[in-house]
Amino acid sequence: MKGNLTNNQEQFLTALILTGILSVSSGLTPIKDASAASTNLSLETTNQVLKENAKPDSIKPVPIPANELPPPLDEGVVLREIASGGITGRTYETVLRKDGILIRVRIGDANDSERSVRRVSLQQVQKFEQLLDKKRFSKYQNLSYPAPNGSADFISYTLTSQVGTFQYNDISQDSLPKTLQSVVEAWNQLRTNAQ
Repeated sequence: MKGNLTNNQEQFLTALILTGILSVSSGLTPIKDASAASTNLSLETTNQVLKENAKPDSIKPVPIPANELPPPLDEGVVLREIASGGITGRTYETVLRKDGILIRVRIGDANDSERSVRRVSLQQVQKFEQLLDKKRFSKYQNLSYPAPNGSADFISYTLTSQVGTFQYNDISQDSLPKTLQSVVEAWNQLRTNAQ
């Protein structure tokens, strides 16, 4: 069927489909007059708009109740991550110290058999601390970015620095504010590169 369409017909059809998708997904009233659709809408533009609108809406943060906040960090600690949930339901704590030591333990492991101690360079630690300061991590202090309703088997992460704590989960990580995404990405890279 596509071979039988002229360029204008193809653009019109693309615009009509896009209008329907965007109307349904964003609650807008559909365009009823087909001539109101843009006749200059290219396939590239349509694909770009679809990609932009395919991203989930940003998550609305909620305050973390005071009784659920982790204790403040000990002196000499840059960041603590508490990861819990997932299929196994286990909880892990990972701590980055100013001296470059990265310690990961499983909470509730009586034998401490899953303890991992690795190292990152002092330069990497300083660079990460600068990122936390630069990104105004404190702006997101004590906020949680919850998983969508009905979600299951997700891992929740609680990140605590010297200036604050925030929570997110693996399902909604890509919907975090860009500032927090950059902190999470830098943290994940730092952990991955530790030796």
